Amino acid sequence: MAEEPVVAKLLEGNRSYVASDWDPADRELASPPALKLAVVACMDTRHNVEKVLGLKHGDAKVIRNAGNLLDDGALRSLVVAVHLLGVRHIAILGHTKCGMTLVGQGEFRIAKSIAKTTTTPLADAMRPDFQRWLGGFADPSDNVRRSVQLVANHPFMPKDLEVIGLLYDNENGQVAVVRP
Repeated sequence: MAEEPVVAKLLEGNRSYVASDWDPADRELASPPALKLAVVACMDTRHNVEKVLGLKHGDAKVIRNAGNLLDDGALRSLVVAVHLLGVRHIAILGHTKCGMTLVGQGEFRIAKSIAKTTTTPLADAMRPDFQRWLGGFADPSDNVRRSVQLVANHPFMPKDLEVIGLLYDNENGQVAVVRP
């Protein structure tokens, strides 16, 4: 049997959502999240940020990317969240067993895949700053600490902004505060 096209699965999921879960009150959710919170988390599929942190829909702005890294996109989203959407608390949520700890060992495999599946030659994919651009790190807790410091000391962030470091344990589902 042929695999169902992804777009068909997504549209069917949306029809189901609209029929049973969509709440018209969502249209009226306040622009500032209810808890005035933004969470930067990893895109890892092993955890649902809202469930892990006990958040309800509308409580927080959730920004996800590989390794919960504070790249230009994440920082831009935080600046908008703070200065336009009323966010006053930022949580950086890392997790154990993060795949970004393997980037240093897998960068050649990533570059080969880029060269094989795009028009980018391998030499261009392996430019000298490729690993830095990918953003791998050795220790998830240290990555959270660095991110907390970066946000807390960013020139576009208010000095009274609360920035919290958290680490989710993939083994037991618990979250711990990451201290500076």
